[in-house]
Amino acid sequence: MARPARGLGMLMTVDQFLVHDAPEDVKKMELVRGELHLTPPPASAHGGAIYNLVWLLMSHVRPNRLGSVFGDGVGYELVQLPRTVRMPDASFVRADRLPPSLGRGLFKFAPDIAIEVLSPSETSKEVAEKIDDYLSCGTQLMWVVDPRRRTVRIVSTNSAEPLLHEGDTLTGGHVLPGFSCGIEEIFDGIARDLS
Repeated sequence: MARPARGLGMLMTVDQFLVHDAPEDVKKMELVRGELHLTPPPASAHGGAIYNLVWLLMSHVRPNRLGSVFGDGVGYELVQLPRTVRMPDASFVRADRLPPSLGRGLFKFAPDIAIEVLSPSETSKEVAEKIDDYLSCGTQLMWVVDPRRRTVRIVSTNSAEPLLHEGDTLTGGHVLPGFSCGIEEIFDGIARDLS
């Protein structure tokens, strides 16, 4: 699988990033310290895990009016970092932090929960950089989902990093009270052997 394209010879502002067209073979664009990062389309297991998680979250968040759940098309300008726009694979924002109505621009804050589903094209350094960016800008909880190993790593600023396996239960903790799902629900419909 192709590696994410980095350092395309262009540095840009957030305004320039917002009007930059992505090539057809790109799934996602992020701006990291002014540098454009392009990610190729991931495997179907990646999309399946995102779909399952968004559906599980929505089933809890919407009826309880806790906030909003977003898929991977929503960008967050991390204003504490210079010229940085991140697009998690899925995210949750509490109701009290949402604007009265959603507009055309980026959120100018970090999500309460950021979810990253690992792709074969990502390095551990790139994932660690995303985690650092989100947590340093106010994200309270991150779930790093690995479809190949069928695990979820929980990362937060105030606790150890447990690794959950099938048979374990993922919860929203104090960030999303009352939410829980079995790890196996996240990987429902996804083949066991992705090697």
